[in-house]
Amino acid sequence: MVLQKEDIWERLKTESKWIPEQSQTRTPFWGTIATPVNIPERQFRFIVGIWISGTMGATTCVQFEKYEEDGSYTMKFSPIPVAPADFRQIPKGSLSIVDPILTLEGGTNLYGNVDLAGASINVTVEYWDWDI
Repeated sequence: MVLQKEDIWERLKTESKWIPEQSQTRTPFWGTIATPVNIPERQFRFIVGIWISGTMGATTCVQFEKYEEDGSYTMKFSPIPVAPADFRQIPKGSLSIVDPILTLEGGTNLYGNVDLAGASINVTVEYWDWDI
């Protein structure tokens, strides 16, 4: 089945999550550290945009990794410095719902990590899912 832009618009979702500094522990975007919720098998998650808000306190760096089905991690975006009053967008400028910046398949997840002790950073992800 080929999806048209109209179909993708109906599937488009936006979620926000606070990514805390956890002594260099990775934080899954879907689920919690104790119980991550990986992408279901036979599904693709197409991430089309990521927005990162500054902490209003100090410059903080955040990185994003893809959790692979075999238990390893693949670095995707690092480091992304975010000034206190900054607002970052990936991709910079405009986004395309048909050209994702990252694709997650069944058994994978998106993880974030913040470098500044005691800091948390708000991350918003826009995505759509496709079941095969």
